[in-house]
Amino acid sequence: MSGPLARRLRGAALAAVIAAGGLVALPAATAGAATLALTQYVNPFIGTDNSNSPNPVPGGAGGSTYPGAAVPFGMTQFSPDTPTGSPSGYRYSDTSIEEFSLTHFNGAGCPNNEDLGLLPITGAIGTSPGTGWTGYAGRYTKANESAAPGYYKNKLDNYNTTVELSATQRSGFMKLTYPNTTSARLLVNPGRSATGNRNGSISISGSQLTGSATGGGFCGSSKTYQIFYVIQFDRAPSGFGTWLGGTVSNGSASTSGTNAGGYVTFDTSSNTTVQAKVGISFVSLANAQANLAAENPGFDFAGIRAAADTSWNTILNRVQVTGGAAADLQKFYTALYHVFQNPNIASDTNGQYRGFDQAIHTASHTVYQNYSGWDIYRSWAALIGLVAPAEASDIAKSMVLDGQQGGLLPKWSHNNNEHFVMTGDPGPIVVGSMYAFGVRGFDTAAALTLMDKSSNGGTAQGGAIRGRQSGYVSRHYVTEDPSDSLEYSASDFAVAQFAKAVGDTTKYTTYMQRAQWWQNVFGTDSGYIQPRGSDGTWAWPVVPSSNSGYTEGNPSQYTWMVPYNYQGLINLMGGAKTAVQRLDHHFTQLNGGLTQPYFYIGNEPEHGVPWAYNYAAHPQGTSSAVRRVMNESFTTGAGGEPGNDDLGATSAWYVFAALGMYPATPGADVLALHGPLFPAVSIIRPSGTIQINGSGAGQGAQYVQSLSVNGVSTTKSWIRYGDIAGASTLNYTMGSSPSAWGTNASDVPPSYNDGFTPPATAPDLGTNLAQGKAATGSATCNSAETADKAVDGSLANNSKFCSTAATKFLQVDLGSAQNVSSFVVKHAGLGGETTGWNTGAFTIQTSTDGSNWTTVASVTGSRASRTYSPITTRSARYVKLNLTTPANDGNGAARIYEFEVYR
Repeated sequence: MSGPLARRLRGAALAAVIAAGGLVALPAATAGAATLALTQYVNPFIGTDNSNSPNPVPGGAGGSTYPGAAVPFGMTQFSPDTPTGSPSGYRYSDTSIEEFSLTHFNGAGCPNNEDLGLLPITGAIGTSPGTGWTGYAGRYTKANESAAPGYYKNKLDNYNTTVELSATQRSGFMKLTYPNTTSARLLVNPGRSATGNRNGSISISGSQLTGSATGGGFCGSSKTYQIFYVIQFDRAPSGFGTWLGGTVSNGSASTSGTNAGGYVTFDTSSNTTVQAKVGISFVSLANAQANLAAENPGFDFAGIRAAADTSWNTILNRVQVTGGAAADLQKFYTALYHVFQNPNIASDTNGQYRGFDQAIHTASHTVYQNYSGWDIYRSWAALIGLVAPAEASDIAKSMVLDGQQGGLLPKWSHNNNEHFVMTGDPGPIVVGSMYAFGVRGFDTAAALTLMDKSSNGGTAQGGAIRGRQSGYVSRHYVTEDPSDSLEYSASDFAVAQFAKAVGDTTKYTTYMQRAQWWQNVFGTDSGYIQPRGSDGTWAWPVVPSSNSGYTEGNPSQYTWMVPYNYQGLINLMGGAKTAVQRLDHHFTQLNGGLTQPYFYIGNEPEHGVPWAYNYAAHPQGTSSAVRRVMNESFTTGAGGEPGNDDLGATSAWYVFAALGMYPATPGADVLALHGPLFPAVSIIRPSGTIQINGSGAGQGAQYVQSLSVNGVSTTKSWIRYGDIAGASTLNYTMGSSPSAWGTNASDVPPSYNDGFTPPATAPDLGTNLAQGKAATGSATCNSAETADKAVDGSLANNSKFCSTAATKFLQVDLGSAQNVSSFVVKHAGLGGETTGWNTGAFTIQTSTDGSNWTTVASVTGSRASRTYSPITTRSARYVKLNLTTPANDGNGAARIYEFEVYR
């Protein structure tokens, strides 16, 4: 359809989508900047297949995104489901489709949704779809498949039928182009979902089908929910029938039960096109019908598709980036597209929704549900506050409603059910982070009460979110899982910051003290976050690459999960130089998976680690690591996300990375800076536009040379949200080489030391006199593990000296006589190897001539990953490390990653 009528219909459809769906138009978006055509850069197939992670979390090999039709935060996600598509429903490498279903999660790690499957076929119905559903799957050719925001198209070759999908907030729209036949059919399966077959019902009356479907079972849960649906066709079918289990009943107009469904038949001999629109509700059939009538009153597929595209283009225009390469624009806007897919609108057009008490309520604002709390608290929550403050306000209101009706702020919830997936207590961090980034308009007193309740015996739908709280409070750490201990402390930090912001100093003091209990699971010998027994003893040895006893991670990865007190962590590690070396080692790999002692961008606990360099006054490390991850772990291919998108969490990481800033401290308003990818960025907000200019920015220019914030030059590698809350400007000069920007101790982002006595400041030892100097040693384990590797300043790439000789030693020639006063030895543990191989005993000798030696330090009974030996200052040209007990577990090889000498 074209012309004035079509334009009016498309405009009406868009108005319905925005008004009924809760998408808030920003007046400033059009007043201050021209609307750009941005949906052209979105590729919905990114993240729909496996990434390159060698050992991902279960279900986390790829982005687990879906390519089908949805609108921002939509209740429906109309998308194809393929045979090996679990957990998202779709895998790009598959070439058959089992159905097109109405609900999907963007990137969750467990099978989910895929409720109300529809499948067009041609020909006779033989085996009952109730027992042989997959036998009806449609085969397709990849060249015939396409997708764009709000639209999906494919052709089922074995049925010679083209399928087009679009959506509004609460409905899906299917346009089918069949061949000329009298047996064009649509199978409707309300009894099947991603997590098994359950009760469903269907009733066929002329051109309308109604019924309900039962879904649920997320991540093994027994909890279920009910979806009510109405399907309307643009013409009456020529025939119909139902099935129940293995029995097909031609002419039957209704059925219900497990494995129940139905079909309609069309004669497409003279008109090959059939249109079907589907309205859903979690409240009632009447509401499903009302939702459909309000959002999709006609059968204008082109108009609905155009409205969906416009709704996406409108929200994507809240962040306008220009000047980048085509691939970078595609990655950026696809990531931003994924950010806006969850949570999902749960309330109907009349304001009704099903609450966490299973009762029907009415709200005057849009109600959202579906939160992957453990994933989204790290960056998504801050980003949604920054770029979608109006929606974020309703999201915060919704989370508080969930808590008031169900008991606590949601942890990992699916529709109106809390499923307690993952660890920790993320709800307070999500709400606290949104508040820190300017989100208001929700009941902050109620929110704080719910946060406090979680720590004091509160339950959600009968279950405790903090199931290990009593032991945590009595011992000041969690014995069962050190990563869970960190999660509790991270939540306590967010509660403290929120309490302080709303004026409750008593709760601030209580929760800041608890937040500092992170130190109780940092093993000073191992140098890692590690398990600890109820009697205070430390598990030994620590294998930095082992994920045994940790939640989706390992000691190497979880050690960096103290983003609100990197200062304390760095001091416990021995200072900034050691921290930088350890970070360099950590970034040997970018997506190492669960059992490598390296960075793992594919899972959320490590998302903030690149910015730890900023806290060590080494921002060039952040800039380098972030850009490497953006270029190597994110691509424009189907495997282009490094791990589960987890309801927008991984995509939010990429968006922040491209903007040149990151909310490094969940629950606080701090943004660590590293410089933008694009020369120009405009974040258009109701309170004013944030303009980020990157002179010289682009590929190959990842290092900040200088920065001014609102016209004032600064060398600090961080800002607060308040610095940019209104109209503001960040002017960067970017370059291809590191600069001195951000390298002073006073430039680092803040750490929070209230609540305890922080670790002593590590001494600044100055220049390592041994680095790069001539080194010799006893016979090596192999030709790659030579003495010079212990004085190269690096822990990365297995750079170590190893010896199995009967007498083991390492000797360094400083080149001339020097005053020396301390020595640092970095053992196997800091290189990612078992701490059992840390040296057990050694002596350090000095000499001025290489012949006469004096023992100046002796260490016995050690198992530490890093040893520091200060001495009275003396002159020496030669320094020798004699390894008398090569390992503390009886291993016969000595392994030294670095031998450092200081004045």
